Amino acid sequence: MNIKYATIIVSTLIIIAVLIPGPSLPGVDIVGFDKVVHIGLFGLWALAFRYDFNTPSFKFPVAFLIGAAFSLTTEVLQLLVKGRSFDIYDLVADAVGLIAGLAVSGTALKLLRKSK
Repeated sequence: MNIKYATIIVSTLIIIAVLIPGPSLPGVDIVGFDKVVHIGLFGLWALAFRYDFNTPSFKFPVAFLIGAAFSLTTEVLQLLVKGRSFDIYDLVADAVGLIAGLAVSGTALKLLRKSK
């Protein structure tokens, strides 16, 4: 069995982040910072997913839908955590991150291969 470590690692980090209780999160007084974090996390997730599952038959829409389902799952999980909530705008930021990550993933993989 071929285990896909990059996606597992990034997914685990995202799940840990969304399970941190609201009162334990550091306060950041930068407008929109939360959304930038979401874009970054799901952009990284998309890169990891493409790295792990890059084949000639790689399908961007399928990768996006899997990422969107994971994003929705993380938002639902937050309903179970004190001081956290479901936020539709987080889902939008996650989708932007997925699209951006998938858009640059081909170039990123080429650069990674060149550096090896």
